[in-house]
Amino acid sequence: MNQTNQPMALTRPIDYIHTVQEALKYREEDISYTYLMGASGEAFRFFYNRTDPEAGMNTFFHNPLRATCRTLGYSFEVSYDDTYEAASERLQENTRAGKPTLLPFDDSCPFLTQDNGPETLICQNGSRYQIKAADLHKEWQPSGGFLELGPHGYYQFVIGEREREPKGRDAALGTLRVARKMAETRRKINGCAVGLAAYDELITHLSGLLSRRRKLTEHNVSKVMKWSGQPLTQFIEARTAAVDYLQMIREHFEDEDELEHLDKAIDEYQKVVGLLKAVKRALPSLEAYETSSTDATPKVRLGLGLSRMQMWMHPNQGAQSPKEAINHFKPKCRVAIRLLQKTVAVETKAIREIRDVLQNSEKMKM
Repeated sequence: MNQTNQPMALTRPIDYIHTVQEALKYREEDISYTYLMGASGEAFRFFYNRTDPEAGMNTFFHNPLRATCRTLGYSFEVSYDDTYEAASERLQENTRAGKPTLLPFDDSCPFLTQDNGPETLICQNGSRYQIKAADLHKEWQPSGGFLELGPHGYYQFVIGEREREPKGRDAALGTLRVARKMAETRRKINGCAVGLAAYDELITHLSGLLSRRRKLTEHNVSKVMKWSGQPLTQFIEARTAAVDYLQMIREHFEDEDELEHLDKAIDEYQKVVGLLKAVKRALPSLEAYETSSTDATPKVRLGLGLSRMQMWMHPNQGAQSPKEAINHFKPKCRVAIRLLQKTVAVETKAIREIRDVLQNSEKMKM
């Protein structure tokens, strides 16, 4: 199951999956980013919390690092220590043993290996750089788990040896089961709706902003603009990976009925990607505004400011009144809602086709 396809060109690779890819390369295993997105289940993720639209980026149905290692047949260890001293000593043991060890930094998820110098380590995540052991404590802060819940402390994820190489078909079917489960679950995780229910949560949120009974405020608009930035970009990247992953695993299916349903699922996910890109174009984005702005003053991520919102809504016109700026947002919101309603219908069809692939595979066992 050695996948050598080149990874997709993404604007911002989902950090922990990108790190796993680099860590496996360090172990001389060349597995594509696309395949890892599928194997981890992250290609099929969508979480949404209307009170915190950015929360979904850091909410997980299961630990994708565990899922990836299990799918690929690697042993792994999630280590926890309640003191930095104990965690640092364990990290030194892991790096001396040549084990790539992932750490949850505040702004990234690099893997660390031993350096030639006794007081330095090598960090790698897109770039390779040295970090002094004395500076590590600043970056590696205690947390309540590593991509999953746990006691407060210091975590590290160690990728062990490859103990087995699962059959490609078995791995593919396992991922399809995860995709279906993530789409159809109705429970919330850390306040986030999951899968198809997350679409409903998002559409309900946007629809509520258009209610005549509720005053649309700058705070309401800024929430939407945050989600239509990096969270929506990540969502599009995930579904793009889903399309490529399903095309990649097609070689493991021979039955005509399985292939028919798998091809239909691919077609539906391609439509999902197109619709989500249209949502991206329709909705205002705080990140897009800040990137295009020529204003040299620092941008405050937690609020637009009425003058900034007015300029964003009408960049080539004179300043609008607050009411005009808010009203300009409403038609964009209506367009986005219609697109999202089409998207959830299409993704529902995609999941139905995946379910049919799984059902046909079960029939073949009989």
